Amino acid sequence: MGEGVTVEIDKATYQEFERIVRYQGAKLEDALTEAIEAYLEQRNAYVRDPFFQIGKAGCSGLGDLAEAHDKYLYSDSENGG
Repeated sequence: MGEGVTVEIDKATYQEFERIVRYQGAKLEDALTEAIEAYLEQRNAYVRDPFFQIGKAGCSGLGDLAEAHDKYLYSDSENGG
């Protein structure tokens, strides 16, 4: 069994969310769980993104960093990409 939580949100937000859930024929509890899980997935993807792990600015020693930053951040050097 899961954890229980009580939250207060503004009336307009609640009504809009409830309207969408009702239209989809889902249960409010299931839709809230799905929304929280989607938020966590998005946040975790953000945290794992190499771009956001760089830290403070510094000297890279790479002369083409401004032009080729995507290559340095996202290339798969093990597969030649």
